[in-house]
Amino acid sequence: MTNKKYIYFVSLSSNVPYVLKKSIEMVNPKNEVTIFFDLDGARVLDKRYLKKVTRTHGVDLVSLFKIALEAGIKLYGCQMNVLIADGLELIDGAELAGVVTFLEAAYQADAVLSY
Repeated sequence: MTNKKYIYFVSLSSNVPYVLKKSIEMVNPKNEVTIFFDLDGARVLDKRYLKKVTRTHGVDLVSLFKIALEAGIKLYGCQMNVLIADGLELIDGAELAGVVTFLEAAYQADAVLSY
């Protein structure tokens, strides 16, 4: 079995719990998983917003992010996100990246899944 690379592209914050759960299921020694968050999806990488989501939606995203990071999933937030006027205060383990980083990963991926 060959190594597979999967890229999830998340533009809606409401899809993040589903994507995190699916990406955690995909990780194994033969699979590499990366998640890019853009537009509204990037909000969940902000420490301030994450507290609100957990309170208002009853989803423990903090735990899901922790599991994802421990599994080796790479998390990237768009560095040019115009929907977050005061910038992202990133959660630990997430990084900012631009379109070039996404495209490089996407060109090497076996599958790019958009949510």
